[in-house]
Amino acid sequence: MTMTPTPKPMSERGPVEVIESRGVRIPIYLNPRRGKESYLVTYFAKGERKRERVANLAEARKRAKALVPELLEGKVHVSSFTLKQTTAITDAVEMLQPLRVSITEVARQYVEAHKILDGVSILQAAEFYAKHREQEKRRGALQPITLPDLVTKYLESIEGQKSRRYVEDLTSKLQRAAKAFNGEIREIRADDLDQWIRGMAGAGKRTKNNYRMAMVTLFSYARDKNHLPRGEQTEAEFVTRYDDKKGGVIGIYTPKEFATLLNYVDERFLPFVALGGFAGLRSIEILRLEWKDIWFEKGYVEVGRDKSKTATRRLAPICPALAEWLKPYAKKDGPVLPDIRNEVHFGRLFRAAKHTLNNEKGKPRVELVHNGLRHSFCSYRMAEAKSAAQVALEAGNSPKMLFEHYRELVTEAEAKEWFSLTPKKVRSLFK
Repeated sequence: MTMTPTPKPMSERGPVEVIESRGVRIPIYLNPRRGKESYLVTYFAKGERKRERVANLAEARKRAKALVPELLEGKVHVSSFTLKQTTAITDAVEMLQPLRVSITEVARQYVEAHKILDGVSILQAAEFYAKHREQEKRRGALQPITLPDLVTKYLESIEGQKSRRYVEDLTSKLQRAAKAFNGEIREIRADDLDQWIRGMAGAGKRTKNNYRMAMVTLFSYARDKNHLPRGEQTEAEFVTRYDDKKGGVIGIYTPKEFATLLNYVDERFLPFVALGGFAGLRSIEILRLEWKDIWFEKGYVEVGRDKSKTATRRLAPICPALAEWLKPYAKKDGPVLPDIRNEVHFGRLFRAAKHTLNNEKGKPRVELVHNGLRHSFCSYRMAEAKSAAQVALEAGNSPKMLFEHYRELVTEAEAKEWFSLTPKKVRSLFK
């Protein structure tokens, strides 16, 4: 028995013949239906696809030739495409009809958009545009405010609501930011904040992270007060977070370098250097300290809750060398470092007085190390006491923090030399 092969779709076979006359092409297709042979003449009339079935090829040619005058008069539009292409065009025309735009205009706009987008799909571009247009609408409803005005507003809102220590610390950081950025808060981007924090001379990773958190706090407040879009992450949250745990080496001074600091530092800052190097007090704690907090007779420095960075009271031992350095101040009262408002103010004054640490050629006798006094104290005290728990208690942190951030390997002999640097011994070294 002979099997009749299944006819291929017209779109695959293509026209069996094309009638051409005066620039008009009319394709003729073999009808794909089984059975008696027939043909199809296809064209468009009034925006619709037309297919006329005729009995044989001769009649198909006759009908196609008869259509030519009508096509030339503009009564119908012929399809010279395959059936598959014709179907696609028809579907496109139907989809565009509600928009009242021609398929030619769509093609033109697509080509132009493709050039502009450089390979990005139009759908992606439309989604991006819709998202950012909505953001801009919401931004338009925001209350504009400059960063300096926002800093003032925020600091006023926490006055009396937060601890004095917290307010002072945040005030110092935010006022520094207010000097760096004077434009509107909504115009400041993460890259701007990144560049500012990265450019802080002498600042360690932990300090940079602290400034980052201060900006996150400020920007979050701005979002709550409708100065930034709600329900979105602020730019400050995208600022680089520094890994201050890896490496762990902040740097320390040698006993000779410490002696150099004690001998040449501006007299105003001598108590700062001595308390940092011999008692391990933090910079902010020394700035808050008063002479009444130094118990000369009992041999301790009291770091009260209101002065401690961690808001916990502790007693730091006064070693014999520290007692000798502080002896001239025993009857003084008031702040240990008077007329200094905050860490930023202190840093500015200290940098202005750094010339006392230079030699005759104007070069530094010792390279300053960020957080070096406290780090050095913890390292040398660990070598001397051989007890992480004891040193952590004296320094006001945990043994874990001590090992991660404030411990450098030094010898017991070096520790002995460090804590023996009395005024008399230091003066003898620099005769």
